[in-house]
Amino acid sequence: MTNEFIFAPKEIVMTLLAFTFLSPLNEFLHQANCEPKFVLFLLGHTGTRKSTLAALFLSFFGRFSASDLPLSFRDTANSIMHHAFSLKDVLTCIDDYHPGSRQEEAKLNATAQAVMRGYGDRIGKGRLKSDSSPMESRPPQGNAIVTAEFAPNIGESGTARYFPLELKSGDVHLDNLSVFQREAENGTLRRCMFAYTEWIRQTFLKDDDTEKQFVKTLKESFEFYRDEFMKSKIQCHGRVPENVAWLLIGMSFFLLFMESHKIISPDESRQTMDEFKKCVYELAKKQSSSIEQDRPSHIFIQKLYSLLESGQAVVISRDNSDGYTPLGFIGYEDSDYFYLISDAAHKAVRRVCEEQGETFSISKNGLIKALAEEKLIETGDKNTKVIKVGTKTIRVIVLKKREANAIADMYG
Repeated sequence: MTNEFIFAPKEIVMTLLAFTFLSPLNEFLHQANCEPKFVLFLLGHTGTRKSTLAALFLSFFGRFSASDLPLSFRDTANSIMHHAFSLKDVLTCIDDYHPGSRQEEAKLNATAQAVMRGYGDRIGKGRLKSDSSPMESRPPQGNAIVTAEFAPNIGESGTARYFPLELKSGDVHLDNLSVFQREAENGTLRRCMFAYTEWIRQTFLKDDDTEKQFVKTLKESFEFYRDEFMKSKIQCHGRVPENVAWLLIGMSFFLLFMESHKIISPDESRQTMDEFKKCVYELAKKQSSSIEQDRPSHIFIQKLYSLLESGQAVVISRDNSDGYTPLGFIGYEDSDYFYLISDAAHKAVRRVCEEQGETFSISKNGLIKALAEEKLIETGDKNTKVIKVGTKTIRVIVLKKREANAIADMYG
C-alpha cells in the first residue's frame, strides 16, 4: 500500500474494511448460527475525524457524510433499535456518544447499554400485542459502528460486546482521505459493494446445494478462526475470540473477491491476510485489557484502595482489641489480608462510584461471588469467613493483599 493511499493507521482502515465487507454475510452467518454479535467502537477526541471516517465506510452502502450519519445518540434507544432491525445486512453508524453532564451521561449510558445488548445478543425486546399475544421479535440484522469521545461506563459484559478502535489527533491524513471521499461521491464505493454482493450471489448462491455449502463453509471458517485465536493463549473474555473470527471472515471474503477480479494476486492476498491477523490479534489484546478494567472485582479493588489512601475508609489492625472503631471503619488488616465488613465495604465503594458519576450495580453477594471465583479472597464453607477480633466474633470478606496489590498496581 503506497503512501498516497494511506489515510489512517493500517489497523484501523483494515478493521473497518473487514467489518464493512462482513455485513452482507450476516444473513448466511445467521443461518449458520454464528451471526456477528458485536459493535465496532471508533473512539477519539473531537477533531480526530472519527465521524468522517465512519461516513466513508458507510458510503459503500449509500451517500453519507459526517454531518448526515443515519443514527445518533440523540435518538431514543427504541428508535435506534427499530432502525437496527430494518437495516438488514448493511453497515450503519450510531454517532456521537458525547455526554455533556452527569445526568446526560446516565441517559446515554442506558442507550449504549441497549445498543450493546441488542447487537451483542441479536435478540429483540419482548413485547405483547393488545390481546397479550407475543409480537414478532425485531433484533438488529446489520452491523454498526459507534463513534464516541470515550468509552461508555457499561460494565464488563457491555464492554465485551464491542471492539474498540482508537483514533488519535493527526491519525487521519486529510489530503489522502479526500481522494477516497471524491470516489465515494462519484459512487465508486457503492459500485464496489454492488459488485461484491453480485459476486457472492453468482459464486455461492447459484442453487440450494451451493447455498447450503456456503453456509457450512462460513460456519467452518468461524470455528477455525475462533479456535486458532484461542490457541494463541491470549488471556481474554470469552467473546473476544468470536469477534476476531468475524473480522477475519470479513477480510478473507473481501480479499477473495479482489483476487477473483484480478485486482490483487494470491500472494498479495495471503500477505494482507497475515498482516491483518497480526493487527487484529494486537487489537484483541487491548480489548481484553479494557474488559479487565470493567470487571466488578477490579473496580471494587481500585475504589477500595482509593478510599483507603484518601482516608475516606479506614481499616485497623486485627491485633487491636480495645473495641474502638474510627469514622469510616470498614474492617481490619494484617500483613497478608484485609478483613472487610462486607456491608460497609460494598456500601463505601458504591457511594464513591455514585459521587464520581459511575455505576457499581453489582450486589454485595454478587461481588463476593466474583471475588471468590477469581480466587481473590480466602473461602471456607462459605465465601466469607468467621474470624475472632478481641472478644468479638465476626464474619468478613478475607481479601488477599498480594493479589489485590497486583490489581491496584495494574491500574495505578
